[in-house]
Amino acid sequence: MREAIRAELATAAVRSIDEVGFAATTVSAIAATVGVTERTFFRYFPTKEDAVLQPIEALGPSIAAELRRRPATETPLQALRSAFDVAVTSIAAEPATITTLMRLNRSEPALRGRHLQKQDLWINALAESLGELLGLPGDSPTVRMQCAVMMQAWEKALASCYERDDFSRVSEELDAALSDLRSFLAS
Repeated sequence: MREAIRAELATAAVRSIDEVGFAATTVSAIAATVGVTERTFFRYFPTKEDAVLQPIEALGPSIAAELRRRPATETPLQALRSAFDVAVTSIAAEPATITTLMRLNRSEPALRGRHLQKQDLWINALAESLGELLGLPGDSPTVRMQCAVMMQAWEKALASCYERDDFSRVSEELDAALSDLRSFLAS
């Protein structure tokens, strides 16, 4: 039941911001749409930004968990790329949702700022998992850099899909972004 209410709140937040704009959307209105109080909303999300971004940001822990399960024989890049298949599958399954979230994220500075903060949390979680895999501390600058670069490739893949209005290609776009990185590093 708890996850269902969380999902309803996230959906209501996205819908309201999409319809009336970020500034005009209040936590009270989001909560009322779902039939809960504002206080209940804050039990699930610290901010309305968090509610809107929840469908994307919830992927971070899943990717980190998958990364921990990768075989030690993989290179860091292979392990990260394989772990991101969790996100690829989720994004490809919900193209309408991700399109809306990308549009809102690009048009609302408060959402973009919160998204960037959440990316730092993803990098932390990924670095902990990759560090475990490599036998290195998660706060190793090298491990954090590898995870941050992977996050940039992911962002490029999402942006490319958004611009083409085709999230079915997110896997190919992620591979293309990684190829671009390889070319850049080889230059």
